Parts: sequence; structure tokens; C-alpha cells
Amino acid sequence: MNISIFLFEFKHFIRNKAKLFSYIFFMLLCIYSIYNGFEIMHKQINTISNINEKQDIECNIVLDWLEQKKGPVDKPWVNIEDPYWIIRSTPSFIVKNPSPLFPLGIGQAEQFGFYKEITRWSSTFDSDMAEEISNYERLINGNIDFSFLIIFLLPILLIILTYNIHGLEKDLNFNKLITIQNKKLSSWIINRLIFYVLIVLLSINGMILSVGLITNSFAYFKSMLTLILISNLYVIVFSFIFYLIIKNASSSSSVAFKMISFWLFFCVITPGSVHQYVSIKYPANYMTEFLDVNREQTYEVFKLDDIELYDFLVEIHPEIVETKKSQQDTLDSQLVRRCISTIINQMNIAAENEIEMQNEDKNNLIKSTYFFNPISYVQNLWNSCTATDYYSYGMYRLDIQESVISRNKLIVLELWNESEVDKEIYSRYLKILNN
Repeated sequence: MNISIFLFEFKHFIRNKAKLFSYIFFMLLCIYSIYNGFEIMHKQINTISNINEKQDIECNIVLDWLEQKKGPVDKPWVNIEDPYWIIRSTPSFIVKNPSPLFPLGIGQAEQFGFYKEITRWSSTFDSDMAEEISNYERLINGNIDFSFLIIFLLPILLIILTYNIHGLEKDLNFNKLITIQNKKLSSWIINRLIFYVLIVLLSINGMILSVGLITNSFAYFKSMLTLILISNLYVIVFSFIFYLIIKNASSSSSVAFKMISFWLFFCVITPGSVHQYVSIKYPANYMTEFLDVNREQTYEVFKLDDIELYDFLVEIHPEIVETKKSQQDTLDSQLVRRCISTIINQMNIAAENEIEMQNEDKNNLIKSTYFFNPISYVQNLWNSCTATDYYSYGMYRLDIQESVISRNKLIVLELWNESEVDKEIYSRYLKILNN
């Protein structure tokens, strides 16, 4: 590094209003995007806190029923010793807590729900579980994501800061004088380029570290370092390409045109083309399998007789064969009908898995384009670090599915074992339902 060149470039940077304003404006956008991320994160945290309070209140109401041995006044038919009514009256929620690094990458957070009330009829594709919307559309909604700025707009800032390096000297016919003063022209270009790269890297790294300190993200230190590494390598790769363009260009306008063309190809045209191709090969999934289960097949289940329903229940929960009710000579029709939700849930799971497999095929196709579409790879890797990518929400959907299974299984086994609920048994229910 040449200090004199750095000092010269610093004076040029300060005096060039276009460069200085562009840098300040971009950094203000980054600060705003982080602030916006904090706002969304705090709203989610507050909502989750309110949900937990509501859940505790409703669970305490059920506990009061058991203590007083008296059910709700407005529902005199509720038998508080009946597991069916107690479990139905007990709320449980599955929430996706935002990562401490959430402000650095909103990802798909505004398109997916982050909490779900679980009932025995719930599924991972209920109407309150929104589908994914591409991050490219975020600016239309007025929300600027920090990761969007870094991945898609930071290269434009680099173009503004570096397009006239060496090109301006050629425009003014000073290039021969520069060659005489600097025997190694490439070293002179690199030093000027490094000045701007360092400014950008220090600014971006400072923002990432600041968010980590504010949110106390020590448990996510590895993810935070990964974000720093991603952003640094991303800037360095673009800077290296820009260096090659600067070194071989004939004028500043030629440099600017080639830089913008490179940015357009890799940041706009290639991701857009891949997105269009994937959309054609895998059209929007309207969840037809899931809808079929919830419409036609569900109605067919209700038409089955008790013996057929019992056979389905045994297939799903073979434990009921050893229960008290199974040892009786006749089937309890009401009991069998109370357990239909677990059969429907099993059908929902099969449909959900089919949809997830289709989505996985789509994701694998996108992954196969990473070698010529690195921008999508960087974006998905970034969102993975902030726990706002497709797979993070996939784990959240899996938690919902497991919670529904647990609730239905608890109802079935408790009913077929003829359990009578008291405070001790109810405490066990709460552990299972809120696990």
C-alpha cells in the first residue's frame, strides 16, 4: 500500500461531491434498513410475548376449572374430567423466534407467518401460513433489506467510486505522465482501488459488528463472522473484476459501461432468467394435493363406518390395541368419531410432504445454477445465517407438524385409556402440548 496515493485519493474522494454523496446516501440506506429490521424484529418479539401471556391466562383458566371441579358457565356440557374437552380447551402455539442477526437480513420474514395456534385440525399449509415471495420484490413494498442492499446495490456504489480510476487520466491525456511517475501502473491502480474497497469494507463490517453488539449475538458469533466473510469476499470479487476492467479500458465512459454491463448480467439478468426458467419448469404450486385432502377426501372419511375408522386409527396409533376401550366387545361410536381428526391429520401430512418434495425439487434446480448464478447462492447463504431462508421456515413448519401430531396422539391415547383428568395429569398434558 502506498500512503501518498491513499492521501491523494482521500482528497479526491472528499472533493468529489458525486462520490461522497453516493457513499453517504448508501450508508444511510444501510442504517435505515437495519433500523427497519430492528422494528420488525421487536414487533415479532412483542407479539410472541403477548401470545405467551394469553396462553398462560387460558391455561390458568383450565386449572381453575380443575381446582373448582366445575367447567365453564357458558358451556355446561363440558366435562372437565374428559381429556377430549380439556385438551381442546388448552391452547398451544408454535412460534419462530427471530434470530439476533435478523436486522441484517429480513429474507422471507414478511412473507411467512412466525406464529401458529395449534388445534387438532391444524396443518402446515393453513390459510394463515403464507407462501414465499421473492426478495427482489421487497422494494416495491417500501421495505429495504440490508442484505438486498449489500448483494444488489453495493456493486453500483463501487462502480460510482471507482469508474474514473485511470479512465479519467486517459480522458485528459494524463495517462503517459502517470506511467512515467509510476513505473508499475497496475500497482498504482490497485492502491487507488484498495482505498475505496477499504472504506466500503470497514463501513459494512462496522455495521454488522454493531448489530451483533446491540443484540448480544455471542451465541450466533459464527453466523456473524460468516456474514462478514460473505460480504468481504463479495466486495473483493467485484473489485477484482473491476480492476481488470479499469486496467484494460480506454476511457472512463468505457470503464463505466463495462462495469454496469457486468453488474446487470450477474445481478439482474442471470438471476432473473433463472427465476423465469424455474417458474416455467415448476409453475406456482396451488397446493392441489392439500386442497383435495381438505375437500373431497375429508368428506369421504366422515362417510366411513366405525370399524373402518378404527382400522385407520390402529394403523396410525397401534398402541390403542392394548387400551381398555379396545378390549371391549363393541366399538364406542362416539369415541371413534372423536378421533377422526388424527386420520385427517395423517392425510394432511402425506399431502404436505408431497408439496415439500416438489418445493425441494425446485430448490435443487436453483442450486444447480449456482456455478453461473452466484448471486442467488450468496443471497440464500446470507439468509441462512440470519435464519430467514426457506429451510429455516421449513424447520418451523416441521415443528408445527410435530405439534399437531402430538396433540392428536394425546387425545386418542387418553380417550382410549379412559383417563380422567386432574391437576397432575393436566400438568403432564401441558408439557406434551408445549414441548
